[in-house]
Parts: sequence; C-alpha cells; structure tokens
Amino acid sequence: MKKCFLTMMIAALLILPLESVAVAKTPSATSPETSAQGEAYVPGDVPAQIGPAESMTPALHAMVMAMVNHGLSSYDPSNSQLGWETLYNMLSLYGQLDERSEYVGEDLLLPRETVQDYAAALPMAEVLGDLPDDLSDRMVYDSSSDSYRVICGNDSLAEIQVDQTTQADGAVHLAGRLVYVVDGSSLAQFQAVLQPTDSMFGYVIASMELL
Repeated sequence: MKKCFLTMMIAALLILPLESVAVAKTPSATSPETSAQGEAYVPGDVPAQIGPAESMTPALHAMVMAMVNHGLSSYDPSNSQLGWETLYNMLSLYGQLDERSEYVGEDLLLPRETVQDYAAALPMAEVLGDLPDDLSDRMVYDSSSDSYRVICGNDSLAEIQVDQTTQADGAVHLAGRLVYVVDGSSLAQFQAVLQPTDSMFGYVIASMELL
C-alpha cells in the first residue's frame, strides 16, 4: 500500500505535458542553493537560526523522491539523468517560494541563476549537462529569456522528517524519513551527509542512502 502511494505521489510530478516553448541546449548548472520549506528566499538569505536539516529540506525531499522513482539505494553523483530529475523535483516542489520565480500561466519560470543556486545543493551540480529527453515534457530551457520553465508538482501529503543530526569531521550526518502526513507512517528511510558550502542553502548533499 505504501509503495503504491509513493508511486502515485511521484507520478503527480510527471503528469502534465509542457506547452511548446523555445528550447535550446541547456547550459551546465554549477552553483545553486535552497531554503527552509515555506519561506521565500534569495541567495545568501538563509536565516542564521535555521539549521542544516531545515535549510536542506527541499534538496533532501527531491533526492529521496528521485531515488525511489529509480529504485536506487544510494545516490550516484555521476548519473546526470538522476541529477536532473532531483533538480526538477526541487524546482517543481519548492521553486515557487523563491522571489525570483514567476508564473507563466500554470508553469513556473525560473532564471538560470536561480536554477544554478538550487543545483549547488546537489552533488551532481558540476557534471550536469543538457537536459535529458525524458524531462522535456516537464522542464525546458528557454534561450530567449535565459530561464527554465517548469511544471510544478504537488507533494502535500508527504514531508521530510529528520530524526537524528550529528556532526563529525566537518560534515553533518542526518538520519530521517519521508513521512506520509496523514498517519505519520514512513514511506522511505534515509541517511545523508551534508558538507558546508558558500551557497544559498549553505550545504551540499555529499552522499545519500535509502535504507
């Protein structure tokens, strides 16, 4: 039952086709960031009182969703398709909270700089190439505005819950779950390591494993 729900939840991000838009080769994304769920944010504007788990919730949520969708137990930074899907999940679920984004009809338009800020929270940021074809119905690069156009998903029935946070060797180690908010049950369990960076979110996910 939980697997069925999680599959349906992931599918909610993949439903609608994207209206035609000027598509060009995607420039490499190399320096993004994130913020706490429910807050508007701009680069360097993560409040000091927000901890790493709260700041990195969008990245953690997006990565767990992508890994479950691909049936993976550990995150492979060299998998650019997985990286782009993780980034799409981040933008789709949290991009509207960024003050630099705007809606065009029902789609979200995000400047390339904003997308780079988000990608900086993910370990594949430096190896991202062109957008994969299987994302073309959900996310495209518009060369005329140097922006990405994204179909927004809805994952209001699940949230990231961090159960344990420890620090060692300059890194933050997290243990947590993707939780079904209706009854509090776990849809997926994860362990992640965060490395501090000079970026909007303040950290990058160095590793992620699903248990």
